[in-house]
Amino acid sequence: MARQLFVITFLFSFSFSIAFAQPKGKKKVEEKPPTQKEMEDMMKEAQKELDNLDPEDKKMMDSLGFKMPDMKTMKKNMSGITDAQLKTAWEDENRLVPKKDDSRIGAIPKAALTASTIGSFISEMHSKTSALLKTASKTLGEKIFAQLKAEGATATSIGNAAAVLWIMGRIQPALYMMGKACADDITNTDNLNNYASMLSMSNAEQMAIPVLNYLNKKFPGNSTILNNLGQAWFGLGDIAKAEKYVDSTIRLYAYHPQANNTKSLIQENKGDHTGATESLKNSMQHSYTKEKEDRLRKLGYRLSSKDVTLPSKTNADPLNLGGSNPPAFPKSVNECIAMEPEWANYRAELKAKAASLKQQLEEAWNNTTTMQEKRNNENINMINASIKLGSPQGNLTLVPIYADRAYPMQKDVMDMYERKTRDWSQKSTLFITGRGFQLTNEYDAEIEKLQEADEEQTGEGKPNKDFCPLFKDVTDKYLKAYNSAVEPLFKERLDMVKVFLNDLTYWQLYSEWPEKFEAHKLEAKINWLGTLSCEPPTTFRSITKYKCAPKALAKPGKLSEFDDVACQYHSETNFIFAKMKSDCSRFTTEVDAKFIKLGLKQDMDKETFADQFVSCTVEVKAKIGGDKVNIGPVVVGAKAEAGMGVEIDRGGVKDVYLIGGVKAQAGALDTKFGKSAGFEGKISLVSGQSSVYGTGIFKGAK
Repeated sequence: MARQLFVITFLFSFSFSIAFAQPKGKKKVEEKPPTQKEMEDMMKEAQKELDNLDPEDKKMMDSLGFKMPDMKTMKKNMSGITDAQLKTAWEDENRLVPKKDDSRIGAIPKAALTASTIGSFISEMHSKTSALLKTASKTLGEKIFAQLKAEGATATSIGNAAAVLWIMGRIQPALYMMGKACADDITNTDNLNNYASMLSMSNAEQMAIPVLNYLNKKFPGNSTILNNLGQAWFGLGDIAKAEKYVDSTIRLYAYHPQANNTKSLIQENKGDHTGATESLKNSMQHSYTKEKEDRLRKLGYRLSSKDVTLPSKTNADPLNLGGSNPPAFPKSVNECIAMEPEWANYRAELKAKAASLKQQLEEAWNNTTTMQEKRNNENINMINASIKLGSPQGNLTLVPIYADRAYPMQKDVMDMYERKTRDWSQKSTLFITGRGFQLTNEYDAEIEKLQEADEEQTGEGKPNKDFCPLFKDVTDKYLKAYNSAVEPLFKERLDMVKVFLNDLTYWQLYSEWPEKFEAHKLEAKINWLGTLSCEPPTTFRSITKYKCAPKALAKPGKLSEFDDVACQYHSETNFIFAKMKSDCSRFTTEVDAKFIKLGLKQDMDKETFADQFVSCTVEVKAKIGGDKVNIGPVVVGAKAEAGMGVEIDRGGVKDVYLIGGVKAQAGALDTKFGKSAGFEGKISLVSGQSSVYGTGIFKGAK
């Protein structure tokens, strides 16, 4: 049956691809479950598509480790599948909310947990779940737990270490360690909440709910606990109860990422697409994922820059483009004579600087190509390992972590620049073909008259009066009128390009890998140097042939050094065995060498988040209050403390955001926590809705 289900899933995906590729204008057929005959037709169509594959494409797929499906074998496996089974599989594939699981709901203890019974319940759950974990996972969890205890780590530090393992995708050792940490100190409510959250996201919601109810009574009004209760009931299919807790969470924190995401699914399931869209937009305000954006698009809404958040620029001119000022435009013949060498020297300096930057740019693009090839090879190796071992072995690093969120910002910048450029071009053209053309014609006519008059009075026996001052006066009048009109256009162009290059470069900081960003910065600087050189149509008129007086003093231009745009969006959190770092393009986790020796780096269980849960948020904050103050799990959205949040789904870490309100927006937030016994701040796992299929570790467990 497992192979049959794989066939169904493959063909559903393949049939979707075929439907998506249908010619435009073809009437959309209402979606419905396929029949056995339709599946056979799909396989025939799939075989045709495979037969028509280009040999080069087949060769490339083979190099990546992808093997062509054997349609004959698939057809054989399909032979025992009925239309009813296909209907059930189709419904599961398109289900928005889980079916109600009365069996697991019935397994929830009737009596509420108390301070005297919570310990025995946790011990029972830990024993029950440990029996279902892989032996290698338990061994790894026990080794790390023992190592931490030997170093004097507290229950809080061990619980935090388990949460970090969870973030890293080592879900089974994490769950084992969190259970041990809870048993070690049953009064640690942060660990209790995180253990319940882990259980809930592992398809053991019935085990999590008693613990969450206990915490909810102890800390009423805590948005994290309320959300986790809502997600647990959602996983069990009791949508009415789930919605009650989710709504309570949203009332406390309007932009709660997970509560709004689940609320959106419930609303869409009811047919309320407008409400579902708004809830999903709220979910994305503080935590973005590409999956949420894709779902928004399916709901008929296209994401814009106002729907996502990234730190705003704190410096209007981070590249210091405004630090370079060209010489003034000459308004007379004397100024033209004096400033001609000044402009020549200035343009030569611009040209030399641009040539140097272009050489650096070539090196930067070479480095970009090298690094991209390295990432491509890492992705190919990960794909091959995943195919070989039968499960995902990591995440594809296709784009930087904030790229999808920065793209709408870049689009706004480019759209604004295009509008301004269009308006400026119209204004420039209007001057050149209008007033500028008129001034030039009038000047040429006056000069022509003077030349005729000069010729008439020049010669033997004639006055031979010096007409140079007359020519100069007419030229001065023309230069003042023409260049005084074109200079503001040039300055407007400079301001427009300065804003564009600064803004675009700033958002490229989040959308590009560091080495490519360096190339973009160089491109921006070269572009700016070209704009400073004052090329047509904004160039000035220079007339120097009427040298009737001494040269005027010239005011030299200024070409200052560029400033650098460096990432200010940092978070670095040191734990007892690992360090989590986030910057403008990457999120990394570094593991201490002694823990690598325990087998953590080798990832002996080859675990990932795949098929375990849909999403969760992790909030990491500095310690709140004193050691004796027990205020419960971190309240998501309470931004007073410094820290960071991490959004995780089945593909791993998808978003990292800083906590710290104004400090985060101002940049330069470097949260380095740590003690000799490890990080003693607070970490809360804020669970998201579990898979509607119920595919976690403890599927079917009571």
